[in-house]
Amino acid sequence: MPPQKVEQQTPETSVITARIEDLKKLVTVIGKDSRFAAGLWVGFIKGVALGVLVSMVLAGLKIVLAGV
Repeated sequence: MPPQKVEQQTPETSVITARIEDLKKLVTVIGKDSRFAAGLWVGFIKGVALGVLVSMVLAGLKIVLAGV
């Protein structure tokens, strides 16, 4: 098996490679942040919907039991 060829990078290619890797990490972080924010928003909406539903049920029971 022949020896592996070592590829040397010039300073310019090193900078470009580092910037590409940095952009990849930033895209990942942005994706995680937006996913977290979406989860918080869905939780908030579910909580509001559940609160409205429970309030309506309790108000209905109060009206029915009061015999209005």
